[in-house]
Parts: sequence; C-alpha cells; structure tokens
Amino acid sequence: MKPSTKAAKAKTGGPKESSREPGSKTVEQQKAEKPTRIRGARTRATAEPSPAAAAPRQSKQAAVIALLRRPKGVTIAEIVAATGWQPHTVRGLFSGTLKKKLGLGLGSAQEDRGRVYRIIRAAGTGPAAKASEGARADA
Repeated sequence: MKPSTKAAKAKTGGPKESSREPGSKTVEQQKAEKPTRIRGARTRATAEPSPAAAAPRQSKQAAVIALLRRPKGVTIAEIVAATGWQPHTVRGLFSGTLKKKLGLGLGSAQEDRGRVYRIIRAAGTGPAAKASEGARADA
C-alpha cells in the first residue's frame, strides 16, 4: 500500500500546506477590522424601570400565609390554583415550614367546599417559640 501524499510530505519535511481557503482572513485580520468597544459601555440606552417592576414581588409562601389568614380560610385546591404547586407541596409547606419553622398553628375543618385550613395561632406562640422561651429561662 502506498503512503498518502500528506503523510509522505510530513515524513520528508516538505513544505506544509495551509488548510485555509484562498481569500479567507486570518484571526489578526479579523480583529483589525473589528471596531473596538469601550469596556463597560452600553450599546443601547436602557429603559426606565416601570413602577410595577420596581415594587418587590410577593413570595408564594407569603401569598399562602395571606390566604390562610382570611376569616373564611382556604382549601388546598385554592392554594394550588393560586401558586401552581402540587397538593403534596402545599401539605409539606403546612407541616414543615408553617408549623415547624415558623411556629404557626393551623386548624382545619370540614365544610361544604371541602377541608378548609386557617391560621389559629400567631407566630411566637408555637412549639418553636416555646422551646426558645425554655432555653431563655434556663440561661
């Protein structure tokens, strides 16, 4: 089998062929033609933020707490519709975040529209608050 011409040239140390097409530009030529941009300069003026965008967004957790504080309460289906969460996520929020971490007391009652949940104790009266009070009394 005969060696290819490229392999033969590489072995003999002949002139190296360029892989560029004729007429294509080198990197240096392209950089020279490119206009220089000042670092940090904006290409367009930015629009002023709208007043609605400047207002802080309410978190979904805060929205759920506001729904639970209503006198008529809220169902899990209503929270799912308001937040876009799955029902198991809402129940996890109830037990993990609201009850254990924030110390809120939640009550539920079966009504015509289904099981309705409400906040029955304010923050600072739950088990987390009682545990911290006991720690302060020991000190």
